[in-house]
Order: sequence, then C-alpha cells, then structure tokens
Amino acid sequence: MKKRRLFYDIETSLCEGVFFRPGYNQTVSPSQILKHAKIICISWKWEGKDKVHNLDWGNEQCDKRLLEKFIVELEKADEIVAHNGDKFDIKWIRARAAYHNLEIKPSYRSIDTYKLSKKYFALPSYRLGEVAKYFSLEAKKDPGGLETWINIVIHKDKKALKTMLWYCDGDVVTLEQVYKKLRRYTEHNLHYGVKGGSEKFHCPECGLLPNHNKRYISKAGTISHFMICVQKDCGQYFKINNKTYQDYLQYKMINSLN
Repeated sequence: MKKRRLFYDIETSLCEGVFFRPGYNQTVSPSQILKHAKIICISWKWEGKDKVHNLDWGNEQCDKRLLEKFIVELEKADEIVAHNGDKFDIKWIRARAAYHNLEIKPSYRSIDTYKLSKKYFALPSYRLGEVAKYFSLEAKKDPGGLETWINIVIHKDKKALKTMLWYCDGDVVTLEQVYKKLRRYTEHNLHYGVKGGSEKFHCPECGLLPNHNKRYISKAGTISHFMICVQKDCGQYFKINNKTYQDYLQYKMINSLN
C-alpha cells in the first residue's frame, strides 16, 4: 500500500523597515516596512524515505522558483504534515504563491502536529522542540539566533544560508518522529486501507485486518466499535459503525478467520 505523506517546514526572512529608536512596547506600522518578508527555504521528506530535500531562494533572494518546485511536491501528496502548519507554513506558501501569480490549491489534506499535541495531550509546551524533548525524540537543531537571519538577508552570507538549510532539514526529521509518536494515540486523517483497495474495517493506516477492541453505545443508543491494528509497529486505534462491524464479522467468517 503506497502512502504519500509529506513532512515539510519553511523558514522565512525578516521584514526590512525603518524606526526612530528602540524601545519597549513599540508598535511597527505597515507603512514602516520597506521590504516584505519572503520564504528563505523549504525542506521536506516523504514518510519512510531517508532523504530530506530542500530548496532556497538563491542569490537573487527570490522565492518564486522554490515555490514553483515545491507546489509540484504538494500536488503529489495524500497528506501534508507540519507543526503549526495550518496557521503558519501553508498560509505563507499560499500568500507568496499568490504574490507571484502561481497556481495553488485553496486547501490540502493537512495534519498539524501542533493541533494534535494540544487536542490530545497535556504537555508542558507545544513547541516542536519541546514536544520532541518530552518524548525523548531527536532534538531540534540550533540555527544560531537572529544573527543567522541577518547574515542571510542583509549580507547574503552563503555559510549562514547553509546553516539555515541544515536547521530546516533537522526540523523535518524531528517533525516526522513527533508525528509517528502522536499518530497511534490520535484519530486518523485519511483511510489508507480503503485507498489501497481494502474495506472500511481494515486498518486505516496500514490496511491489515484489525482486532476488535471494545463496543461503545452512545446515549442515543447508537452502537459503534473500537478496533486496534494487529501490527505492533502500527497499533492504530480507530472506530467503525455497527454496519461496518457486521461486514467485518462476515468477512472473517467467509475467510475462516478467528
């Protein structure tokens, strides 16, 4: 069963503008911006693949070409995964695509690990690095602070840009590990079992025949069933209605399965 789950992350530049003097609680108005921020780089990888790909804005500091290429990757994906991606990454990509008059879909089937973390878990922090730290996963890289952004944007420092790409690549690796940790404790977003030709009662993640876990009856008397995947590395919990459960029992009977 082929899954096309895309993990991605972007890094954006600084806005360039003018102000009179530094100070606390200072408001910067849009009229003070001389140059709007752009996308410096995008990193991505496909689930199950080792290679992390990236694109940057080049010496011209123009994000049009990287967007043209990355939108092609978005079109290949069944699902796209980012941390705070619904609020930040995909909106940035869409805004910059619109700026350059590029074609891009109004929506993608998205998984936001920030939203998953907040919905299902009580954690000390929901930042990607802190979620990874809590679950003892691979730590986020350190980009080197604001100086790295200044060196890239103002000084066009190639070494700083290389550091940024290394940092962005690392975020994608951490992101995939975080998602794998969260996935089995959260509801699925797409039924890959059905996508691969199996039935609704098969595992939505790997397509195998699951075990029955528990029957649930709502206050209205509606019966549903919790199932769990038999594959140890998957272990996906999911819920099916009673009609689908009867189909599951019939399938097992026809195929002489216990």
